[in-house]
Amino acid sequence: MDRDPRSIDLILLPIPRRIQESSEHFDLRRGLQPAFHGVDARIEAAVNRFLPRFAMNGSAVADRSTIRIAVDASTIEHLDGYRLTIRPDGIEVVGQSDAACFWGLQTVIQLVESASAAGNMIPCCRIEDWPDFATRGLLHDVSRGKVPTLDTLKRLADRLASWKINQLQLYIEHAFTFAFDPEICEPHDALTPDEIRELDRYCRERYIVLVPAVATLGHMGRILSMPKYRHLAEIEPQSTWSEMAWPERARGFTLDIANPESRKLVERIWSEIFDAFSSPVVNICDDEPWDLGKGKNKARFANGRGAEAYIEQIRWMCDLCAAQGRRPQAWSDVIKNHSELMDRLPRDLTILHWGYDDCADCDATAKFTRTGLQTIVCPGTSGWKRVLNAMNLAERNIQAFAAAGKKHGAVGLLNTDWGDHGHFNGLACSWHGIASGAALSWNADHVTGEKFDQLLSRQLFGDEGAAIFSDLREASRVADKCETWRLMWTPIRRVADDPMVPSVDLVRRCASAAEDAIDALQALGHSVNAVDDRAELALACRATVIFAEKVAAAQTIRRESGGVAMPDRSTRFDTRPASEIAESIDDLAHDYAAVWKRHNKLSGLWDILTALAAVASEFRVRSLTPDRHDLE
Repeated sequence: MDRDPRSIDLILLPIPRRIQESSEHFDLRRGLQPAFHGVDARIEAAVNRFLPRFAMNGSAVADRSTIRIAVDASTIEHLDGYRLTIRPDGIEVVGQSDAACFWGLQTVIQLVESASAAGNMIPCCRIEDWPDFATRGLLHDVSRGKVPTLDTLKRLADRLASWKINQLQLYIEHAFTFAFDPEICEPHDALTPDEIRELDRYCRERYIVLVPAVATLGHMGRILSMPKYRHLAEIEPQSTWSEMAWPERARGFTLDIANPESRKLVERIWSEIFDAFSSPVVNICDDEPWDLGKGKNKARFANGRGAEAYIEQIRWMCDLCAAQGRRPQAWSDVIKNHSELMDRLPRDLTILHWGYDDCADCDATAKFTRTGLQTIVCPGTSGWKRVLNAMNLAERNIQAFAAAGKKHGAVGLLNTDWGDHGHFNGLACSWHGIASGAALSWNADHVTGEKFDQLLSRQLFGDEGAAIFSDLREASRVADKCETWRLMWTPIRRVADDPMVPSVDLVRRCASAAEDAIDALQALGHSVNAVDDRAELALACRATVIFAEKVAAAQTIRRESGGVAMPDRSTRFDTRPASEIAESIDDLAHDYAAVWKRHNKLSGLWDILTALAAVASEFRVRSLTPDRHDLE
C-alpha cells in the first residue's frame, strides 16, 4: 500500500527519530495561543514571529487551542532533545533546554507550513527527537568572489535554523572593512562591522552561534599582495590581487611567521574581528600554509623545524584568543601529519578535520579524539569550481564524515560551502548539500538518496515540485567527475586535453536532465514562494547545458583540427550553431548579473562576467567584452 504523501516522515527535515502517528488531526483554523513555562525570551519571540505567518488568529481568543512550550530537563534524556505532542485540542513542545524547545518549534513550523498548503490539517502525533552532534554547523565562504548582502545572510540563517543547524561560520580572507586599513577591501565589496553585529544578533535570536573563520596564516593572498604588506609574506607576491588568476588567488600566500611585524598584523586583524563577533568560539583556520619554510625561512625551518614553528604559531594564536575569552578552532591538514607534536597543542583547541572527496580519510578523526582534543568533522557541499554542485559526491562525503564522527566521538559536524574560482554557483545550488549536512549532523543514519530529494523538493517547492531535486541530481552527475566551472572558463583548445574532461555522452545526459529541471522549475508558476531559489537553480541548469556544448565543441575541434582551429558561425555542435551558443552565453551572463546583484555585493561579479564573455568569444569570430552597465 502506498504511503500517504502527507505522512510526517515525508514532510519533516531532518526526519525525527521516533514518530507515533494517529488517525486524528489538529485543525489549524481553530487558531493558536501560546503558553510558556520556564523558557527564555528568545522562545517567546520565535513563537510570536511564527503565529502571524499562517493567519491562525482569526477565531476568538476563547476558542483558540494552546501551543504550550516548556523546558523540563527531568523528562528528556538526550542533550538538545525534545518531545512534541499534537492532539486534536492543542500542541505541546517539551525540551531538555531552551535550544531544544526551539528545535521542537521548528518541527511544528514545518508541519504547519505543510498543512497550510494542504487543507490546514496537521496529523496528530507524538515525536521524540534528539541530535547526534552537539555542534551542527555550516561554514559559508564570503571572500572568494561572492560577498552576500546582509539580507541574504539573514535568509540563510532562517533556513539553517529551520533545519536545526546551530552554528554559522563566515570564512573571511579580506572581505571585511578593517578600520586599521580600509584599503584591504573596498567598503561596497565587504561586510561591515555593523552588518556583522546585526547578523550576530539575528543569529542569536535563532539559537545560532555566528563564528568568524579568518585566514591569518595561509590564504592571505589579497592582503599580502598589497605593496605595504608584501614584505610580510614567506614568498612575496609578484602581482596584485586583481592581476592574479583564480587558481593563484585560491592557493593564496603564506605569512612569514618569523617576522615580528606579522604578529602585529594578525593582532590588528583579530582585534577588529573580536569586536564585531560575540561568539565564544572562533576559527583561526591556519590551513594550507603552502609556502611555509619554502621562502625566506627555508634554512631556519629545515629538518622538521617548520612543523614546530607551525605549532608555536598555533599556541600563540590560542593565547591571543584566550585573552579575549574565546575558544579557538583550527583546521586539521597540517596537524594530522605530525602526531608527535599533538601533545603540545592547547587543550582548549578544537580540531576541524576536513576532506572533500571520496578519498577523504574520515577515520583520521580518531587521531584527534584519542588525544583528548575536541574534534569536529568537516565535509563539504562540493559546489566550488562548479556551475551546479556535485550533489552525489557531497552526499557521500557528508554521510561518510557523519558516520566517522559518530563512531570516533566527534562533538560536531561543520559542513563547508566554499567558493573557489570566483564563487560562481548560487546559494540555492548548495541547498541540497547544506540540507544533507543538517540532516546527517542531526542523525548520522538519516535517509539519503531519492527519499531525501523528495523531502527537500517538497519543503522548497511543494508537492508540485517534488521531483525537482531528482532532476538536479541527475544534472549534477557530471560535476562528480570534473570541476565544471573551471573547465567552462578554461580555453576551449585546452579542455579536450584536460585529464578531468568528461565524456560527451555523460555531459549530454546531464544537459538533458538540466533541461528537465528547467521545465519543472518553470512549471511551478507563481504558486510557490521560492523565486530566489528557482532563479539560481535555473541559471545553474542553463550553464550546465552550455558546459555540455563546450565539451562537445572541444572534442569536435580536437577531432577535426588537432585542437588548433576555433569554431566559427557555420560550425554546428549538436543542434545549435556556434553563434547561437554565444548568444545564449550572453543571455546567461545578463541574467546571472541581475540575480547576483539581488543577493550579493558587487565584489567578484566583474570577474565572472569577464570569464563568461571569454567563453562566448570562443563561439564567435569577433571578440566580446561585457558591458559595464551590468554593474550599475
